[in-house]
Order: sequence, then C-alpha cells, then structure tokens
Amino acid sequence: MAQTTSAQMIVPEVWGDMAQAQFLGKVRVAGGPAVQEDNTLEGAPGETINFPKWGALSDLDELTETAPLVPVAMSTSSAKATIKEVGKAVEITDKSRLVGLGDPEAEARRQFGVLAARKIDGDLITQAQADETSLGGGNPFRFSTAAGKTKFTWLDAMVPAISQFGDEWEPDDFAGLYLNSAQYADALADPQFVDASKLGNGPSAAVTGSIGRIGGVPVFLTNRVAAGKFLVMKRGVLGLLYKRRPLVEQDRDILARSNVITTTIHYAVKRLDDRGVCVGTLATT
Repeated sequence: MAQTTSAQMIVPEVWGDMAQAQFLGKVRVAGGPAVQEDNTLEGAPGETINFPKWGALSDLDELTETAPLVPVAMSTSSAKATIKEVGKAVEITDKSRLVGLGDPEAEARRQFGVLAARKIDGDLITQAQADETSLGGGNPFRFSTAAGKTKFTWLDAMVPAISQFGDEWEPDDFAGLYLNSAQYADALADPQFVDASKLGNGPSAAVTGSIGRIGGVPVFLTNRVAAGKFLVMKRGVLGLLYKRRPLVEQDRDILARSNVITTTIHYAVKRLDDRGVCVGTLATT
C-alpha cells in the first residue's frame, strides 16, 4: 500500500517574526545629568556658537586700617563650537515592501532614532576629553596611574581622580564614572564597589543604566570610552545645543517606484566646565 508522505508534498518554508537589528553599546551620557540641553539656537541664524565665561577673581585682600582698596579688572574668555549636520538615508522599492517580510520603513525609522542617540552620545564623550587650548578653550583634568597599576581600582585610579578636584569633591555633584567594559571585572572585584542589585530603592539607589556605585558615584559602562581610560564627570559639564532636533522626512520617487526616507540633525556639543571632567589613563605595564 502506497502512502502519501511529506516527500511528495510541496512544503512551504516557515519564517518567524522579523528580529529587530541590534546595535552594540548603550547610550550612557546623552540624556544624563552630565549634559545640559539647549534649544535656543533653533530658528536663529549663524553656525558658530561662542561660549563666554567669566574669569575667577583672586581671593580677598587683607587690609590695614587706612589702606585703600585697589580695583582689579574683571576678565572674560570664550570658546567656540560649530554646528554640525549628520544624517542617514534609505531607499525602499515598492516591490521589496510587497514581497518581503516585515515593514522596512518602520524599521528604518526605529533605527534612525537609535543611531541619532548613539551619534550624539559618542560626540559628547569625545568632547568631554578634548584638548581645546588651540581653540581658545581649555583642558579637562588628566592623570595616569603609576607604573604597574594596570587595573581600575579605588586606591590606584578612583582616589587619584578624586584628588584632581581638590576641595570641590562632593559625590552628589557628580553625574558618574564612565568605564570601558574591559574594566568591568576590575570594578566588580573592588571592595569599594557596590553592585546595583544591593542598593535598594532609597536615595542612594542605582541610577538607571548604571552597574552600581563607587565612592557614592554612579558607575556606567560604555565602550565609547577607550579601553584603559575612564571619565569622572560632574553634573551639567557638557552642553548639547540643537539647531534642529532629529528630523525624519519621506519622499516618493514615482519613476523608480520607491520611497526615500532620511533623517538629519543639526547640533553642537561643548564642554562647559573644564574643571568638571577628569580623564584617567591606566598604566599599560
């Protein structure tokens, strides 16, 4: 007796739901307390922004009874940043939408949002470390650990970083410590590190996205900070100034029978306080 088996049948392929594209690395700085966002440039002409600063006066003078006060001059300085434009475009044919799985237009828009946040995050981290003395700006605090101190530890790395700020060190004033994932195991092994799962829900609870705290400061992992380096940043030390926030546009090409989708952003980033960032470098040997 002959049987009709699956070998004689046309068996269609079965596909699961489309998986969203995944990107390596989370957004850690953009949108966090280290950044001040400003929209006042929207609609204003010009592409170069000047950031004026008042210079600090010296300490008060000690006076004798009849000594006259001697006026001193106030000082100012400024640094510049130039508006940049970044963007991405995709073109999707009608046939690809009709015969393919998933919604390519919706996925493109989703990815545009992720890419915009990642690009700004990377620019902010680069700007935090930049030497801008040639542009009329300044330099963040910098230090390197002693020879042989190749691991991130409280005593060898965090304590020297804290000392850079002098008497301006107050944990609540700091947005976070930003580490490359290569230093993740070092942080976990340090007795001063408190894992996020042990911080509870009180005032000292873990900040969203952080892996815990060290010395009262939230700790974040980001591979946009190079391996062997780390950043300690105060609140509000970076400026993100939008000329125009992310814009997504779509146009129809009737001859090619396709849709073009683009995204563009116009913005500038700037370190607003040189004394609010410390860049640490771990010894290589």
